[in-house]
Amino acid sequence: MKLKYGMNPYQDYAEVIDDNNAFKLLNGKASVINVLDALNAWQLVKEAAQTLGKAAATSFKHVTPSGVALEAELTEQEKQAYLIKKETSPLSAAYARARGADRLASFGDFVALSETVDEATSRMIKSEVSDGVVAPGYTPEALEILKSKKKGGYVIFSIDKNYEPDEVEERQVYGITIRQKRNELKVTDELLKDVKTESGALTPQIVSDLKLGILTLKYTMSNSICVVNNGQVIGIGSGQQSRILCSGLALNKANTWYQKTQLDYSFLKEHEGLKRTELDQLIEQKREEAFGDKVMLNELDGSCLISDGFFPQKDNIELAAKYGIKYIGSPTGSIRDEEIMATAKKHGITFVNIGVRLFHH
Repeated sequence: MKLKYGMNPYQDYAEVIDDNNAFKLLNGKASVINVLDALNAWQLVKEAAQTLGKAAATSFKHVTPSGVALEAELTEQEKQAYLIKKETSPLSAAYARARGADRLASFGDFVALSETVDEATSRMIKSEVSDGVVAPGYTPEALEILKSKKKGGYVIFSIDKNYEPDEVEERQVYGITIRQKRNELKVTDELLKDVKTESGALTPQIVSDLKLGILTLKYTMSNSICVVNNGQVIGIGSGQQSRILCSGLALNKANTWYQKTQLDYSFLKEHEGLKRTELDQLIEQKREEAFGDKVMLNELDGSCLISDGFFPQKDNIELAAKYGIKYIGSPTGSIRDEEIMATAKKHGITFVNIGVRLFHH
């Protein structure tokens, strides 16, 4: 597969070699970043759908998700916040929730969908500013709609749903080849058995949300933290050298998302005809005017925070408590574990030692 360029336009030679013929370009001219987004995002939605038994979608930017979600019926308030005016299918609802977690960050995203793309989902994608999509298949109607996006240049990949790569993978960095066993971690109930502090019951929904968070961080650039509620990853903090910075990013994004779900959207009636990107900016302005930096996430029940590595300090737990987090999933291993568990217990947080590190680069 010849690509239009590498990571940057001045890297004018780039190609993809796929001996299994599992990954196909159906439309457009792709770059290396498009391919990296597609392959990482596909793994996430494939595993999420297999593990949790629902259609999954993610909105990827720069090889990390800005939102991930499972299918669910949208409330009227969510439809307003996500600018949804037409009926949704399960798959399109999953994408609306994934992109709706952080619509500003998802500007120009790469979309991954776990199921065959239907017409409702393709029309939703066409209405957004997006660079490309990967899915196991497309209905004829959906494919034609997507092919008409970006003046016919929208990048569309298909991938074999049954394709499984070799156990050992390799990459080259600076002319040096690195080989390692591929990350084949299976996210099962076994990862949630070591409950260190138990303040709230691990209901089926909480178990599902913890698993979705673990899967998300498996494909998020480290260090990384995410916040999950009701089958939707509502805040992601990634790529930071300090874990407390990741926590702050994830919790602030989740708080912003919740503020937008509580906003009065009647003002949109005065702004008919604006582009969706202009509406997103307007909504953000109204949110700031209405709520500012007010912490509101603590009004939402059942939010989970998941970490890809152990917490070195209790400050992460104190910050999570400020935002109303009641469930934390994280590996342990810090010399301050005892202090961290005591802090979680003090704030009524159920802390689950997931027992595995989830670094990804």
